Amino acid sequence: MIDIKTKPTNVYQLLQTICEQQGEANAFTLIKQLTPELVDESVTYQTLLSNIHRTVRLIRDHLDINDESCKRPVVSFLLPNIPEAQYIIWAAETCGIANPINPLLNVEALSALMEKADTDIIFALGPNPQSDFWQKAQAVVEQSNKPIKLIPVAIPDGDNAAFGQRLSGYSDAPLPSHWLPTAEDVAAYFHTGGTTGSPKLVMHTHANHVAAANAYVVPMQSDQQDTFINGLPLFHVAGGLVVGLGGLAAGIHTVFPTMAGFRNKQVISQYWQLIAHYGVTVGGAIPTSLAALINVPIEHDISSLRYLISGGASLPESVGQKITEMTGLELYQIYGMTETSGVIAMPNLSAPAKLLSTGSQAAGVEITIDELSPDSNGIGEICVRGDTVFAGYLGSDESPLTDGWLRTGDLGYLDADGSLFITGRSKDLIIRSGHNIDPVDIESCLESHPAVALAAAVSKPDAYAGELPVAYVQLEPAAKVSIEELMAYAKQHIAEPPAHPKAITVLDALPMTAVGKLQKTELRTLAALDAVKEQLAAQLPEIDLVAEAKMLSCGKIFVDVSAHQVSDSLVKTCAHLAETLNLEVNIRAC
Repeated sequence: MIDIKTKPTNVYQLLQTICEQQGEANAFTLIKQLTPELVDESVTYQTLLSNIHRTVRLIRDHLDINDESCKRPVVSFLLPNIPEAQYIIWAAETCGIANPINPLLNVEALSALMEKADTDIIFALGPNPQSDFWQKAQAVVEQSNKPIKLIPVAIPDGDNAAFGQRLSGYSDAPLPSHWLPTAEDVAAYFHTGGTTGSPKLVMHTHANHVAAANAYVVPMQSDQQDTFINGLPLFHVAGGLVVGLGGLAAGIHTVFPTMAGFRNKQVISQYWQLIAHYGVTVGGAIPTSLAALINVPIEHDISSLRYLISGGASLPESVGQKITEMTGLELYQIYGMTETSGVIAMPNLSAPAKLLSTGSQAAGVEITIDELSPDSNGIGEICVRGDTVFAGYLGSDESPLTDGWLRTGDLGYLDADGSLFITGRSKDLIIRSGHNIDPVDIESCLESHPAVALAAAVSKPDAYAGELPVAYVQLEPAAKVSIEELMAYAKQHIAEPPAHPKAITVLDALPMTAVGKLQKTELRTLAALDAVKEQLAAQLPEIDLVAEAKMLSCGKIFVDVSAHQVSDSLVKTCAHLAETLNLEVNIRAC
C-alpha cells in the first residue's frame, strides 16, 4: 500500500505524493496497435508528474495567466485514452477546471457544453482519417462568442504544432504553492444526462475527487503490484475518477487498450491474451463488454488475475455466473453516479461476491433507503451523502440536495450484511451499456417535429445493453407521419448515437396522471411487455400465448404469460427472460 503521511487536500498533492514515491514505475501503458503485432508505449509516474508540471505552465502561458490573476481557466478536451489526456486532465484540475467531453457528440451539443462551461482553451486530437474530433473542435471555436485557444494533440494541424511538441519547451520543476488549488475549489465539470437545450454540468471539487480516489484504494486492496485494464473514457466518471484517479492513488499500473478502449472489437477478442501478456491482476468491464467476453475462449494463462469488477449498469445474473464459471474468479460490482464522483458502493473483497449486489457502502459515504411504503419489504429510493457527493450543477442556484442527502432515483435495499441491491429506478434516466441517456433529449427532439404533439422516452429492457431507449408519441390533430420519418428525424437531430430511439410507437394519447403529468411507469411497463413478446415470438413462434404486464410497488415489472399449453421450452424461455431482462415473469395455462 502507498504510504501517504499527510492527507492531501487537492488532486495535485495526491498525485505529487504518489508520483514521487513510485518514481520510475509504470503509471500507464497505451496499446497503440494490436495486430499484426502488439505495439505499446509506457509512461512512468515520474514522467507523469513532470508532464503535469509542464502542462500547467503551457496552459498558463497560452492564456496569459500571471501570479496576480484570480482566474481559474476552463480547459475542455476531446481526446481518446492516450497519455497526453492524462497530463491535460490533471494539469487542468491543478491550474483551473477540467471539462472532459464525449467527443462523439455532435457540434451543437459540444458547443452548448463548452459555452455553458465558459471554455477558455480546447485540446483535441489532431486531424486524422479515423476521427472528426479536430473538425468538431474547430467548428466549436468558430461558433463561439468568445475567443478560445485550440491546440491539437498527438497530430499537428499544419503549422499549428501539436501539444507534445509544445510541451518540451516548458519546465518540469515543481509548481509554486500559490498556484495550487484548495479543497473547496472546483476541479472539474462532468456532463451528465441531457446534452441538448440546457446541458447539465456537474461541479466536482478537489475534495470530491480526493475522496473518490481514497474510496477506491482501500476496498480494492490495490497497490503498486497491481496492473489494471481501463477501457473506459476519461469523460466518464468511472474511467476518469474511480479506476482512473483511484488507480493512480493506489500506485497501480494501468493499461489503456488502444485509443478506442472497450469500443474496439479487437480488444474484446484479445482480452484474455492481454491479461496474460501484461500480467493483469484486476480485470473487468461494463456489463455489455462482459457479455461479449463470454464468447471469447480463454486460451491463455490468466492466473495473474485476483478478481474481476463491473459497473456502469445492472449486471445480468446469467452474465455474472458465466464469467465466474469461465474464470473461476469472484466478480464484484461498483455503483456510483456522476453526481457522486462515481462512488457510492464498492466491493467487499473480504467476502464472496454477491452477483446481484452493487457492493457495500463506500468509505466517506452514507447510504439510507427511503422506503416506498410500509409493505415494500425494505425497498425504497437510495439516498446518499458524504465526501464524494457534489454541491450542485453549474449555473443552477437550486440545490439538488435535501439536508445534505442526494436522492439517486434508484430503487433498492440493503441486506443484513450491508450489501446494496438495486431493484429498479424511480427516475427516468435510461442507462444503455453504462451510457446515461436523459429522455428529455429524445422527447425535445421528437416534439420539435411538426407532426408530434407530445413525446415520452423510456427504457426498454434488453439482455445485452441492459436498457434501450424507446419513444411513444402523440400526434397533432389530423397529422400524419410515418415511423420511418420520425426515426430518421431523431437520428438527424439527437447528438449522441446511443440516444437514438430503437423504436417509436404512435399512441392515440399518452397516459397522464391525475395532475396532468406523463405517466411513464405505464410506458415503461408497455416497453417491457413488448420486449418479452418480441423474445417469445422469436424463440417460440409456434406457441399461441397472451402476455400482460404491470409495475409492482417495488418498482419491478411483473409479466403474466398465459398459453393453452405450458411446455418445458416455454418455462425455460420465460425463466431466462426474467433473469436477463430483470423482470418477474409468471406462466399459467389458459
